[in-house]
Amino acid sequence: METKENIQTVESVCNLADVAEVRYLHRDNTEIFLKNGFPGANIKIRQEDGTEKTEEHARIWLHRSFPFDLPEEYISVQNKDQEEIGLIRSLTDFDSASADILRGELARKYYTPRITKIVSLKEAHGYSFWNVESDAGKLQFTLQDTFRSLLRVGEDKIFVFDNYGNRYVIESLKDLDRRSLRRIELYL
Repeated sequence: METKENIQTVESVCNLADVAEVRYLHRDNTEIFLKNGFPGANIKIRQEDGTEKTEEHARIWLHRSFPFDLPEEYISVQNKDQEEIGLIRSLTDFDSASADILRGELARKYYTPRITKIVSLKEAHGYSFWNVESDAGKLQFTLQDTFRSLLRVGEDKIFVFDNYGNRYVIESLKDLDRRSLRRIELYL
């Protein structure tokens, strides 16, 4: 049972501002660079005495907070120990060279071929076998439980996740030819 004393104790121990402190990274406090082909960051941190200290991270990892809806906003930046060192509100908060480095890393991590045509789609024993044309060429992949492997985002966009965790996207169902649309419409 919650009492006023328990609530006050929790509030005094867990000040929300302390628990949820977020360090936002932008062009004024962060230098993004490439080292051995991977992104790194030098982050300026203001000390309590007013001086600045630079925290160097030779390698950083990027994770989209909202990968489908806001791919260039709210990007978590983590160190080698998978600890968050900051949050990027928007890639537009950086100069074009830094933003290009960050976009390149996100494109590598979130590589998602765009399906332009479904050549064949066959189902057997709970699996569906896809043969498609994409911006990465001809691809073949397998889905288990096809209905759960398709994620509709908005009215017209579909993400497809294969058995190995690879991602594919159909940017617009309207742009598919009639045969492709007929092959997939059962699962929509």
